[in-house]
Amino acid sequence: MTAPDVRVFVQTRGTARATDYAFLGGAPPEPWWRAYRDRTSFDHPTVLVTSDGAGWAAYLSGIPSTRVDAVGTVVRYTLVVDGPCGAADAACVPATVGAWLDDVAAGHGDRPGGRLAAALDARFPADDVQRWLAPAATDEGRTRPRGSNEGHFRRTGDVASHSPAADEVRRRALAALASLPVPPTAADEPGDWVGAAGAPAPRAAFTARVAALVDGAPGRALLLNLLGEAADAQPLLDSASPVAVLLETTDPRLARCTALPAVVEAKKAPSAARRTRWTGTAAVAGIAVLPAAAVLGMLAMTVLVVTLLVWLL
Repeated sequence: MTAPDVRVFVQTRGTARATDYAFLGGAPPEPWWRAYRDRTSFDHPTVLVTSDGAGWAAYLSGIPSTRVDAVGTVVRYTLVVDGPCGAADAACVPATVGAWLDDVAAGHGDRPGGRLAAALDARFPADDVQRWLAPAATDEGRTRPRGSNEGHFRRTGDVASHSPAADEVRRRALAALASLPVPPTAADEPGDWVGAAGAPAPRAAFTARVAALVDGAPGRALLLNLLGEAADAQPLLDSASPVAVLLETTDPRLARCTALPAVVEAKKAPSAARRTRWTGTAAVAGIAVLPAAAVLGMLAMTVLVVTLLVWLL
């Protein structure tokens, strides 16, 4: 069996007390999203889409299901999707990102009721989730603490083996994502920019950036919930990988896409103009001071000569 163009991995947990977050049927080869763990909390709404022009990868987390665990905590989904640029199935990625962004803006980032969560719930009922998680209960990671869907990256199978469970999870996940409406056509802003996740214009441009990434444009589109202002996104700048960043902020200045300027070093050598101005000032001071010193010297000499003459006479 040949590998599918687009791979989908779904992470969630069961409702029983003993279950922990795990990938259903198999995990991605590497947890590449951890590179952003200092800039976002994976338990809350996060979107990471990256492309090098040949392949792309997407990560969406914090998606609340209608299921709750034994103590009433909402159970969440995490989606990890990857594939080659231009893959036919990748058309569902901008729709998925657009739906999740709209859900977050509508207040469904922390509670059930959003379109993306509903699409996943319809194809991942509790009984099936528990059945897929059952093999994980005997894994070595069984005793790891519960609570974070990122802190404990559990593998539940070899993705290269294409087990029936992994294939079924992929089919259901792709069907869920394909059921989401195609986002309206929108224009992206060029280069590096930052905007508010709650504002329509940045969300539309962000979704357009995602569509370009999966189609073959290199770059990144990131919704990061631990960044508070535009300046916090500047360390993400990379000339080889343009970035669009959404922040959960109410700053009215970010209601539109705002260009991210390059980081300016805090300490720099004085510019040539400043050096010229400084030198010129010193020269002017020198012209003013040196003649005064000469005059004082001449006066002192005159007084000395007069004094000697008076003493001799």
